[in-house]
Amino acid sequence: MARPQKRLGDSKAEVVNEEILKENPEGLPSTEDFETKIVIAKHIPEMRRVVFINNRDPGYPLDFHYSSKTHPLKIYRLFHGYEHDLPVEVIEHLESCTEPQYGWRKDQFGKNEQYINGRKYIFQFRNPARKAA
Repeated sequence: MARPQKRLGDSKAEVVNEEILKENPEGLPSTEDFETKIVIAKHIPEMRRVVFINNRDPGYPLDFHYSSKTHPLKIYRLFHGYEHDLPVEVIEHLESCTEPQYGWRKDQFGKNEQYINGRKYIFQFRNPARKAA
């Protein structure tokens, strides 16, 4: 019979405190020592409603995180064939993702060598279909 595996958070509070004190005898620092910063957005991104097409793994969702100077860290989950409201910056980033397509050619000595023949775009966005009134 298989032995049950320990999971994170199964330990009692006394055991956890004892382990923390072994590593840091002074204990954890108080939260008053940390400076809390509030992020003020000065730039509101332009949003677009688009249909996401996953050319790499059709039918599967895409999970990724994205951040930049003007865009805070955010986790996205995009589903193949569904409509999503996304910032233009994220759309442009995903549309620029490519993977190399390899081909074969003869080198100067007549041996076959592999080279990058072109690039394939991995993700694609389309305008959603308009509904007739």
